[in-house]
Amino acid sequence: MKSHLFLGAAALTLAGCAIKNPPKGADIMPDSARAQIPGHWSGAHRSGTVAPNWIRSFGDPELTRLVEDAVARNPDLAAAAALVEASRAAVRVAAAQLYPYVAAKGLGERQGREINGGIGIDPPDLGGLGVSNSGGAADTRTIESSSQRWVYGLGIGASWEADVWGRVRSRKAAAKADSAALEADYEYARQSLAAAVARAYFSTIEAAQQEANAQETLDLYQEYLKLTDVRKQQGHASDFELAQVKSRTAGARDTLIAAQAARAQSIRAIEVVTSHYPAGKLHTRRSFPSQPKGVPAGLPAQLLERRPDLIAAERRFAASVHRTNEARTARLPRFALSATSGLGTAQLDGVGALDAFSWSLAAGVVQPIFFGGELKAAQEVRSAEQKASAASYVSAALHAFEEVEDALAGDYYLRQREEALGDMVSASADSVRLGRLQLDQGQTEMFTILRLAGENLAAKIELTKIRASRLRERVNLHLALGGDFKGTGATAK
Repeated sequence: MKSHLFLGAAALTLAGCAIKNPPKGADIMPDSARAQIPGHWSGAHRSGTVAPNWIRSFGDPELTRLVEDAVARNPDLAAAAALVEASRAAVRVAAAQLYPYVAAKGLGERQGREINGGIGIDPPDLGGLGVSNSGGAADTRTIESSSQRWVYGLGIGASWEADVWGRVRSRKAAAKADSAALEADYEYARQSLAAAVARAYFSTIEAAQQEANAQETLDLYQEYLKLTDVRKQQGHASDFELAQVKSRTAGARDTLIAAQAARAQSIRAIEVVTSHYPAGKLHTRRSFPSQPKGVPAGLPAQLLERRPDLIAAERRFAASVHRTNEARTARLPRFALSATSGLGTAQLDGVGALDAFSWSLAAGVVQPIFFGGELKAAQEVRSAEQKASAASYVSAALHAFEEVEDALAGDYYLRQREEALGDMVSASADSVRLGRLQLDQGQTEMFTILRLAGENLAAKIELTKIRASRLRERVNLHLALGGDFKGTGATAK
């Protein structure tokens, strides 16, 4: 009988529905959206496969060290890694339902009763463990006023649901997809952290450069302030002229202080993401690294297979598909096997012992009939969530394409602006130099030189902004392309 039950359950399981693999990548998109994915990027780019190790492409060991420190110490990244660990345990919890549940129960009890007249002795009832010692022989009657006994019992039971329709396997697959999504989230958080450190690092250098620009201009204004003060004492300059020079000098000093404050703030931002106290004491370089050459951008369709946040969205869609299947199969019959056995003893003081052993093996089918529409509504909820996950994936993919195209276009236009501003800084510096020569020869006014110096400072400030923006935009491009970086931490384990 036992073998027939287990063979029948095995046959039902083998004949059950197979778990279908959800669509991936572009197959999740509707045909209209999938058809719009181009064969190449519209922005200027280098052809070729996206290369890893992008942090080291800047050729700055100090930047690489800071990123390594952030990945190793950042608490937000550690929290993301812990969530991955928890999700892997959740997969094992879901998978446990595919195996039999086995439990044991032990009983040890001292009982007593008052007896008025004749009464039979009933051995203990071990309930759900399948051990039932009931009744008693006729010679167990006694006229004693009381009796006591020890009751001992041990029972064991097992149950198993044959996952004929794949309900439990769908639950396990959903948990596994959720875990994979969290792994991809962790990887994207790791890459985003590296990008945040790099951007803050370049902002720190930018602030140092702006500080140098402001200091150079302030020095010039202070020189002319002293000269104007001397000329006023000699009667060659008025209070009006002196006030104008003082105003420009104060403005240059304010620009210098603002640059110093920005640098201190950028340094504290780096200290926070690397889990150091934000004291603003980190020392970084004050000159920009060389602008890296163009990077291969791969193909737009490959972005869907490589970028971690898109992989996470894809895995969450897969989880929604499996949960929809779980809700659908919850409305179908369930097939289960159960087995119990038990051993019990009733030891009556001064009389003797009663022993009992019992076992049972059963198979059952449960078909949900009426649950007030709960099961149907649960399936509709999961179906709606699946539609939402598919739409979210399409939205994430479109935004990812946009980020790459923006970064490619931004790099192109920033490069053009850098060339133009470089020419402007060079020309305005020449005009200041030539103007000072004319001032010494009495051929021009001091305020013309001050105006030219202001224009030169403004051009330098803008050029510095553009150079920093190019470096930050390159970081954004690497992050948008989903390129990994080696030597700066490993995926959560």
